[in-house]
Amino acid sequence: MDTKAIKPKDLKNKIDEFLVIDVRGEGYYLIDHVKNAINVESVKRISYIAKEHSDKKILLYCHHGITAKYMSDELKTMGFDNIYYIDGSFSELVKQGIEIVYYSKE
Repeated sequence: MDTKAIKPKDLKNKIDEFLVIDVRGEGYYLIDHVKNAINVESVKRISYIAKEHSDKKILLYCHHGITAKYMSDELKTMGFDNIYYIDGSFSELVKQGIEIVYYSKE
């Protein structure tokens, strides 16, 4: 299975090309997430989004890249070709200067 991996270092000026999906649990998403990312934890729900946005590239990310790769592989077997995943950790995204939204009590 040849899924489409993107290294965090290669994403800096390309993030706006994607519909970004955070596949981590909602609690983690609420603490911090990539700006404009949506939180979806279900392959089935992502498949609906991928169908609705077949003209867009969809980028999955998680804590370390393992769950995002797994979900990307599943979606590839379902016939989706517009799915990509971050081959790396969330902390690498932060280090590369990807804009992150942090929880605020204000």
